[in-house]
Amino acid sequence: IYDEVTQKIITALEDGVTPWTRSWKSLGALRNAVSGRSYRGINTLLLSISSLAQGFSDPRWLTFKNADQLGGKVRKGQKGTMIVFWKFVTKAQDGEENFDGEDHEDGSGKKFAFARRYTVFNVEQCDGLKLEALTLDDLELELEETELNEQAEAILALPVLHHGGDRACYMPSADQIFMPQRSSFESLNHYYATGFHETCHWTKHPSRLDRDFKQRFKVEKEARAMEELVAEIGAAFLGAHTGVPFEGMQHPEYIGSWIKVFQDNNKAIFTATSHAQKAADFIIDQAGLLIPESDLPVAALA
Repeated sequence: IYDEVTQKIITALEDGVTPWTRSWKSLGALRNAVSGRSYRGINTLLLSISSLAQGFSDPRWLTFKNADQLGGKVRKGQKGTMIVFWKFVTKAQDGEENFDGEDHEDGSGKKFAFARRYTVFNVEQCDGLKLEALTLDDLELELEETELNEQAEAILALPVLHHGGDRACYMPSADQIFMPQRSSFESLNHYYATGFHETCHWTKHPSRLDRDFKQRFKVEKEARAMEELVAEIGAAFLGAHTGVPFEGMQHPEYIGSWIKVFQDNNKAIFTATSHAQKAADFIIDQAGLLIPESDLPVAALA
């Protein structure tokens, strides 16, 4: 599963597609058609890649069983999309696996995230479903690019933010973010997108999520590339939550480094999306914004 997912991401990057920078909120969040719960983490990327490749505009997905629950069926000959669920198991010191997902009270067991494959289909691949058709009118209209986004403003109010100069960066030593003036950006949405990226870096501070890839990735360039990837994906998750479109990558110069890391480590993209989701959730929580309910826990692979 790790190899297959990693290869999908590598192929997408090599084809010039970065799924986390594409908008998947035009008709709402990617979600299960029955429960309405949003997909998160790596599954957001996998479903986004599939949607782009097959031209799906409906964000709702389901299993064969879900289709039957809704009174319909998957159209014959349709190819499903793989998503990943996590089963948490423990392994005791004697090597015996405990599949109940519970830790041993004496601390002798260690918990592992075990990846399991599931296949889902977009509702556009089905017939006879008892579902209401989605239209843009069903959603809140997107803000004009010149109109302040209150949720985005709440997020950027979290860190200490200094405006001035000609570069955007987070300085860990000072625990501050430096940004050019708003008027320097092509649009307000570009300003928010850049601010989200730097705010995701801000979460790595020891007083927050205490994220550091230097131990896991011994090569400094790879550790830096991983941190940039977390900020890229995390910022896109924030964009999807707040309605800020992400149509361009913040740091395309890292694509080669990301591909190299993925080729060397088939769990790297899982680690990056896990940390990105944690960063986005932390920021949304600190800003007092609602986190969408999900039945898809993020794997703790880091």
